[in-house]
Amino acid sequence: MKTKVAALVVLAVILFLQSCIPSLYPIYTADKLVMLDQLPGRWVNSSGDEKMKISLNGGESGQQETWDFRQGENKNYLLIHTDEKGVSAAFDVHIIQLGQHYFMDFFPADLPCDDADHATGKHGLLEEENSFLAYHLLPVHTFAKLELQAEQLKISMFDPDFLKKILEDGEYQIKHEKVDESYVLTASPEELQKFAEKYANEKAAFLDGPIELKIKL
Repeated sequence: MKTKVAALVVLAVILFLQSCIPSLYPIYTADKLVMLDQLPGRWVNSSGDEKMKISLNGGESGQQETWDFRQGENKNYLLIHTDEKGVSAAFDVHIIQLGQHYFMDFFPADLPCDDADHATGKHGLLEEENSFLAYHLLPVHTFAKLELQAEQLKISMFDPDFLKKILEDGEYQIKHEKVDESYVLTASPEELQKFAEKYANEKAAFLDGPIELKIKL
């Protein structure tokens, strides 16, 4: 059992490093934070794209994935993400505006007591890890571009392969640490903002198949 869990931990970390760009520091600063009136509420996946779903035990999808954004008290949101297995996880979300673009910062948070019955790993098994939390198994931030139109959200995660390419080609310089063949950013929030704004319109900078959500009425 210990060997199986250890192998799953290694697999999860590999998936994490290959599926997003982790950052030691957040992308937000107080002067760039914004609140969006359209965001609070429960959203559901509208694209049918399975790319962002991770199932460490290979189980089949069961219910509809939901993203429940709740407005916080300090220019932040609490996101309760419930995956296709019905397992929930919480994230502290901040949104900044850089020019004409919005960016989201995600960081794992504690589930409120009312949601604890659906908590990740409620039986102590890694196999029950929430699929979006699997991208945040390390205590680091991730960030994405946010596009909001009427009753639709599009969340585009930055591509770690793109970061690897521009770093190794010398195209862009930003503080980082190399972990195996992947990179963890150690740059300041201001440096992260410059990176995000520079590549905001470059399709190659983002993973294929953005997360597309629609409001659940």
